[in-house]
Amino acid sequence: MNKAFRDNLILFILTMIVGWLIMYLVPAKMFFLTYAPASFVLLFWLLILGVNGRGWPVTPPEGFWKPGMNKAGTGLLMSALWVVLAILLTLFLTNLWPAFPLFPVGIYFGAILFMTTLWYTFIWGAYPVAQKSGAVNVVFGFIVVLVITSIIWLTMINFQGMPFAQPSFPNGVFGADNLLGMMIWTIVWIMIFGNGLSMQSYPFYKFGQPLGQIVLTVVVVILGYLSWTITLNFLSPSFSFGAVAGSIIGWVLFHSFVFGYHPNAKHIQPKRGIYNMIIVLIAVAIWIPLLKVILAPIAANVIVAGVPIPPFDISVLSMLYTLHVVAILAVAHSLFWFKMPFTPLGPPIGPEEIPPGALTIQKSEDGSNRSEVEVNIN
Repeated sequence: MNKAFRDNLILFILTMIVGWLIMYLVPAKMFFLTYAPASFVLLFWLLILGVNGRGWPVTPPEGFWKPGMNKAGTGLLMSALWVVLAILLTLFLTNLWPAFPLFPVGIYFGAILFMTTLWYTFIWGAYPVAQKSGAVNVVFGFIVVLVITSIIWLTMINFQGMPFAQPSFPNGVFGADNLLGMMIWTIVWIMIFGNGLSMQSYPFYKFGQPLGQIVLTVVVVILGYLSWTITLNFLSPSFSFGAVAGSIIGWVLFHSFVFGYHPNAKHIQPKRGIYNMIIVLIAVAIWIPLLKVILAPIAANVIVAGVPIPPFDISVLSMLYTLHVVAILAVAHSLFWFKMPFTPLGPPIGPEEIPPGALTIQKSEDGSNRSEVEVNIN
């Protein structure tokens, strides 16, 4: 087994175990009514600091960390900054503007925030400031994402008829639950086509900037709408957006970010992306029934604690575990903690780039080891 893959697999399994323990041991009402909606803000800052800001102001490449400095201390400092910023923004959103109840309204606002952050990060690639400093990217990304999130919040979502609706809530185009499902399926396509993920923006990067991003934005929104409306003909809403869409989002991230496209980095796009998606779909087919089993004790805790059902059925629990626990832990550990104790992340590879490590050690006929480059550029 490839050493990098083995290390990543061990780390992923450990992350799964830690994530399960968190969901099982943290009091259910605290986890589902406080952490779950607030975790969208954690995801926002994780991407703004770790991806757009490239680790600014603490971790490399834009932070003050230098080789020889303590990695654990650096990870702790960056994590503390991340959590503090998330708490401050959550307090602002729930008390100053828009001043909504954290649960359940925070889930809807959080989904808009999450979708917009992913769109800005992986579709637009922090355009037009991507080449600027980490500090500029953090500030610019913060402003752009929150402004667009606010516009969508004020114009697109409608809470009329919902038991918790208030006169101060927005009266937009789409019903809240309908928009929620459509946004999550839009995120699926953002992740599939996003830069640095399965398809690595293929073929849209060939159009240049900003035309490629504009066209891809239209495409992912249309595909998100169609995926949501079509799957409702065959699946329950929570299974559609929670189990299926949530698992696809998670496994696009895990396969791209945690496992580094293994074993498909030896190909270029579009073959790499097609093979990536085959692996993602196989993983999802295993993941959904697996989570139904391993999350059963947590579902029982939800019932005993009297947490509202819906929204927290087993499908939604699966999405929370995948995206709001395992994904957060895995990405934060990689970006802020250097993937300790394993080898840290290398630089991302381009859609038409073959990484130097795409090698395999094979036994020659005389029993000695020889290295062969496994490259297929067709």
